[in-house]
Amino acid sequence: MRSIGYVGVRSASAADWLDFGPRVFGFETYRLPDGTVRVRWCDRSHRLAIHPGDSDRLLYLGWEIGAEESLEDVAAHLTAAGFEVTAGSAQLAAARSVERLVSFEDPFGLRHEFFVGQEGTAGSYRGHRPTSRTVTGALGLGFVVLRLPDLQRGLDFYADVMGMKVSDAINLGAHLGEMWFLRCNPRHHSIALLNGGETLGLEHLMIEATTLEEVEIAWDLARSEMDAFVSPGRRLSDNMFLFRVRTSTGFNLCYGWGATQVDDEESWIPRYIDSSTGAGIVYSAAAAVTAADPSPEAGRRESGTDLT
Repeated sequence: MRSIGYVGVRSASAADWLDFGPRVFGFETYRLPDGTVRVRWCDRSHRLAIHPGDSDRLLYLGWEIGAEESLEDVAAHLTAAGFEVTAGSAQLAAARSVERLVSFEDPFGLRHEFFVGQEGTAGSYRGHRPTSRTVTGALGLGFVVLRLPDLQRGLDFYADVMGMKVSDAINLGAHLGEMWFLRCNPRHHSIALLNGGETLGLEHLMIEATTLEEVEIAWDLARSEMDAFVSPGRRLSDNMFLFRVRTSTGFNLCYGWGATQVDDEESWIPRYIDSSTGAGIVYSAAAAVTAADPSPEAGRRESGTDLT
């Protein structure tokens, strides 16, 4: 796969995005006849779909495959790994605004859709501010953080089945545990995994702006009206300057700028970042960064997942 192309969630508060999406973040939003609210922050038809429903839930992740692959190759790989793969109907493809797709459910019951040909027109995205531009393209929409009931099982799935590589891992302390960052393109991570909860959930969605100015504008607007619980700061994993707010649709939104990319696969050395004794968790400048933490790394190796 090349990148994460779209995210689908369910929420009773889907309509809220029609207001704060454009006004706070400058994104374009529109509502479909069935009540689904689509959000776009680039030239693609959409990157986020919020389907109406009684409760908040992550419904599916859409993965764009590269030109060197085919949906048939992907389906064969997944079938060989023991998963039941379903070819998407023409109706479903139209609903996702893609040419074709196949889907399957992962060990946690989350639906993954591999697709080709998402609708989009070069230069069509305008945004609601002159500065409303984001880093997408071949890097995908940004990244998602998933909270899992079994972190090791999740790491094995995304590494062995989805073919992703570990970029870094961080110890957030006894209360929050570990977060592992995995990539499928030069973006430092497209997926981050956290342990916790009885079922899988979307912890937060990250979108990267092209300028620091846009992040500053969005923060000034967000902090006056949203539950902004992490103020702007540098994150240790990919060096991104970001802030995080809670949305009314069941997940948190990160908005940032300036992330480091993995531009040299051969020389990238994953780190184990220990912030368990410092303040500010991910953002602490005092956190100790080491090439590897013997105890956690050893535990991963014994379980079959390594930092390399």
